[in-house]
Amino acid sequence: MVIDTMVFAYALLHVEDRYEQAIAALETVDQIVVLDSLFAELGNVIWQWIQFRQLPLQLGLDTLQDAEALVDVMIPSSQIRDAALRLAVEASHSFYDTLFVAGAIKYDTQVLTYDQKLAAKFSDRIILLE
Repeated sequence: MVIDTMVFAYALLHVEDRYEQAIAALETVDQIVVLDSLFAELGNVIWQWIQFRQLPLQLGLDTLQDAEALVDVMIPSSQIRDAALRLAVEASHSFYDTLFVAGAIKYDTQVLTYDQKLAAKFSDRIILLE
């Protein structure tokens, strides 16, 4: 299953109201598939937590390592960019988000996400966590 970055963030950063659900969802997935942008996105979330929530740097570094250990497959964006752009244009939705959907199509699976707008437009490819 393709995992949206925020699912990792909520699980690995122990976000109060999302932690248990995110970690439980990750535990049920047979294969964790991510985009090659995962560490850029997750790194940015961790940086924000360090800057604004006083997360210790070492905990941020450990979180990146924990995320890497969970990943089974990493999809290069270059392999799905054309499909993602087509989806973005057809659905009038951001390219950034349709990369997840294109990855799910490539691997014949679904996207695990908290993104309600993405779920509304691609319901057949989304498992929405709420």
